[in-house]
Amino acid sequence: MKSAIKQYVSQLAIPLAVIGVMSLVATSLAVSHVLAHQGYENYTLAKPVAMQRVIRQAQVDRFGGQVSSAFGINHSVATEFADWILEASERQDLAPELLASLVLTESSFRKHVRSNVGAVGPAQIRPDYWGNFCGADDLHDPEQNIYCGAQILSHLLERCGGDRTCALGAYNVGPYANRANAAARYVSKVDRYQDSLEAAASL
Repeated sequence: MKSAIKQYVSQLAIPLAVIGVMSLVATSLAVSHVLAHQGYENYTLAKPVAMQRVIRQAQVDRFGGQVSSAFGINHSVATEFADWILEASERQDLAPELLASLVLTESSFRKHVRSNVGAVGPAQIRPDYWGNFCGADDLHDPEQNIYCGAQILSHLLERCGGDRTCALGAYNVGPYANRANAAARYVSKVDRYQDSLEAAASL
């Protein structure tokens, strides 16, 4: 009888731990809600760090799977890039599908590629043009490179009044270049890739 009870308790241990974590989150939100109604500043208490990491990793794995499936990228490479792309997209309020499609168009997810005009990395950034703007220590580092690319695209979107076609064209040929045909081809390619990536999300 004692061994049966012991086995039953051990089977409950993991579900109870999960319930405990979720209860803590729910309690934090409830406290925050009550304090807000009483005229206090609304500071939502942080979720447990372990839970945040689990949720984040699930997001990275899911998006990495989409990238791998849609673009034919090696799964481990796609997942590594997915982490950087999701983080950069969140920082700059961009759709991660858009940023991933830009990276594919620019570099095919190659970390250390360099163009004949000196653009480097996954987002193909020219350090002489954008290094100071991004404040990046090393644009040859693929993580910093993608963050910088997101920052540039966000800046161009703001400059173009939210016009995505204008911003992508400027990213490709430069804000002042008069190369409409080249810009149009670039935007069309990014659009096709983004459509494929969004379609992979529904599979």
